[in-house]
Order: sequence, then structure tokens, then C-alpha cells
Amino acid sequence: MLCHVTRPDSVVMEVQVDAKAKGEDCLNKVCRTLGIIEVDYFGLQLTGSKGENLWMNLRNRICQQVDNATPCRLRLRVKFFVEPHLILQEQTRHIFFTHVKEDLHNGHLRMGSEQAEELSAMLAQAEFGDYNQNTAHYWYSELCGEEPSPTIVNSMVCRHKALKGLSQASVEYQALQLVSSLEHYGVEWHWARDASGQRLAIGVGPEGIAVSKEDFTLIDRVSYPVIQIATQSGKTVYLTVTKDNNESVVLMFKLISNRAASGLYRAITETHAFYRCDTVTDAVMMQYSRDFKGHLASLFLNENINLGKKYVFDIRRTSKEVYDHARRALYNAGVGDLMSCTGGRRSPPSRSPSRSPSRQDVSDDDDDCGSCCQSRQLQERLHKLQEALLCMLCCEEQINAAFCPCGHLVCCRTCADQLQLCPVCRSEVEHVQHVYLPTCSSLLNLAMAEQRADRIPVSICRDPHDCGGDDYHKVFTHT
Repeated sequence: MLCHVTRPDSVVMEVQVDAKAKGEDCLNKVCRTLGIIEVDYFGLQLTGSKGENLWMNLRNRICQQVDNATPCRLRLRVKFFVEPHLILQEQTRHIFFTHVKEDLHNGHLRMGSEQAEELSAMLAQAEFGDYNQNTAHYWYSELCGEEPSPTIVNSMVCRHKALKGLSQASVEYQALQLVSSLEHYGVEWHWARDASGQRLAIGVGPEGIAVSKEDFTLIDRVSYPVIQIATQSGKTVYLTVTKDNNESVVLMFKLISNRAASGLYRAITETHAFYRCDTVTDAVMMQYSRDFKGHLASLFLNENINLGKKYVFDIRRTSKEVYDHARRALYNAGVGDLMSCTGGRRSPPSRSPSRSPSRQDVSDDDDDCGSCCQSRQLQERLHKLQEALLCMLCCEEQINAAFCPCGHLVCCRTCADQLQLCPVCRSEVEHVQHVYLPTCSSLLNLAMAEQRADRIPVSICRDPHDCGGDDYHKVFTHT
């Protein structure tokens, strides 16, 4: 089967897969070609029979989800947006940038005039390089929805000149940092109608669901903790929501097709699991339906047979698990500095080819290697300490609250105040006690002290004659 996969920068890739291949086979081939390890952030989109944008279920066969037209036309898109500092690979960050850039040009992300000025200068620097009055072009009208005045144009030119010398990767990182602060960053929009027939835009994002009018004027905002249950029936998606007075209200959204309704239902469940949960539960991963042939086989042959299975969700990792998985994969691949913007391997020091390496050169290389290993170990310890003190719910603030009477410490005070049951033992929370844990800096100092202690010699010779005179000082250099 031949698949034409269009990247966000409009480049079309030809991917040849088996006729019975699953969606993940095609996505893995695309990401392998691009050198991307952080595959879980991406997905493949296709266009439905009524023009709706649908996510391909990567766990199901491609032939079951597309028409018989050859070649199969898909789009590589970012499915889960994360903060730029959580992206470890420059290749991944570039795809994020091109996707965001496309959304900006289409007017899907709006911002204030000052943000539009700064971002316009960054986009120009990333595309055209240093300022040149003959080639400079700015997208202020697409970002802000209005034509720039001469004063704004001069301001954008000054901002562009200030970026002189910055590489494309650095500018893309700064641009993503700015865009990630916008309200609708990472929000996926679905078009639906309410019970009265009014056309709505349903935005599913990391924090919850935004119900807006057709012009994106906010009507209501539903956070994930107040959603009791989400169900789908035909073209309609129902949300049972708990209001402030503890009453349950059912919100109904009618979409253009059954597949579009299934897409909204999937987006709500998968987005909640990716951003808000510690791990993807089996109740989500193992939901499936069967076709007629598979249903008969399960009745008469074996209930656990895989024939005709179609999984409802394809999410396998949460945001934290994706980050940890990619970090380990890059570390095992030999990438030393994972926190650098480029994500590349540090080049070895150059040496003159006119002479052979001396003993001093080898000693210097060993010292540099030892220093790099020690620095890497400190970074590993610091990262583990930071993760240990991070709130398990929002993954942003540090742990500073304890549930009483069970005493578990798993989240920050903001998240703890919203819970009625402990997420660890499910016991009822009577009150939340503010606690003060050690800061990451103090723990890092402790880790450095432990490492310095590891360098203390095992034995110390007190008589220089016992060690042969000059060898007396060599004992203190033992590592």
C-alpha cells in the first residue's frame, strides 16, 4: 500500500507499507525517516467523506479507516502539544514549529499586538535569516487580524534586527515559547451544534473543554475534574458535568457524522489521559469493538480471539511517560547533552594530526571524559530529584500538600484543594495540610556532596618511604 504523507511544511513523503499494516507502522516509518524518536506527540490525520478532519487510529489497520483510493493520502500532525522545554530533539521541535506556523497563518491562534510584533520578527528571522529590507516579510495581519501601522512596522523591523546572528533552531525555540503562552495553544477544535441547533466550536485542550460560538467567543469552560462521564451515541456526544451546586447537567453536542462524533469522544478521553493522568489505564487501552465476522468468531471459537477487533483509543503513554521514554532512548543512543537546544552529540576535541597522541593527551582526554560523566551524573540526579518533587497531577508545581488523615504527599496545594479522595489510597480527604519539602537546590548540593565523598581515597599512606617517595601524593588522586 502506497501512502502519501504531507508534513506541516507541505512536503509530501511517499511511504510504502504492507496491505494489512496498521497506522503505527506508517507513522513509525515517517518518524524514522525524519530521525524523530518522540513519536508519541504525533499522529496521522485523514479527511472524512464529509470533509471532517479525523485522526487515524494507529492501533487499527489503515485499510479499515480509509477509502480504497490509491495512494492513501494522510497528514503528519502534532496530536499532543507540550511545552518547548520538554521537547528533547531539534527535529521534533521543528515539526512543532511548522505546525504552529501553519495554524498562525490560517488564523487559528490570535494574540495581542505586542505579541504579534515579536512573533512576526521571529518568523521572519527563522525563514529569511538576518534582516534585509529587500526580502523581509512579516505576518502581522494573519496573527493579529488587522493591518499594521507604520509605527508597528518600524517596531517589527527593530525587533528583527535585534535577532541578528541567531540560528534557525534558536529562533524556533523562542517562537514556540511565546506561542505556548497563548490561551489556545494545543487546543483541538471540533465543530458541532447544541440542542437548539446553534453552531459551536468545541475546543479540547490540556486543561479542559472550551465551548465557544462560531466566532470563538467563549460560552462555557468545562474542566476535566467536573466531567463525570462522556458517552457517544451515533452523531451525538454527551457530557455529564457536575456544577457548583453539586447538580449533574448533561451537555449534548451533535456533530456532522458518526466518525466526527467518535473523534470528539476520542479527543476528550485521550487528551485527559495524556495531560492529566500518571499512566494510561487498561480500561482505556483495551476498549474495542468487533465487526460481524469477529463477533461470530468470539461467540463460537474463542472469546479472546483478535479477529475483527477495532480499538477505540490508540494512546499508550502520558506526557510524563513520553518524556521519560524519549529521554532514555536518546541516552541509550549516545546523545550526551539532552537539555541542549540542538539535541546533538558534542563533538570531540580536535587534535593536530602531525603528531601521535602523547601520554599527557590521553590523560587530558580521560580527565575530560571523567568530567563529562560526572556532569552527566549530576544532571541525572538533579532531574530525578526534580521529578520526585513534582506534582503528579499538574506536573508543573512542586509537592507542598499532604492529605489528612492518610498522609500521602503526591501533589501541590492547588491540585489537592480540588480533590475529595486521595489519588493513591482513595480514602476520603478531611483536610489538606501544607508541608515544606527540601528545595531542589538543597538536594542538588547534597548530591554534589555525596559525589565529592566518593572521591575520597580508600587508604592514605602516612609514611612516604612505604610508598616509594614520589608515589606518596598519587594516593590522593585516586578516584
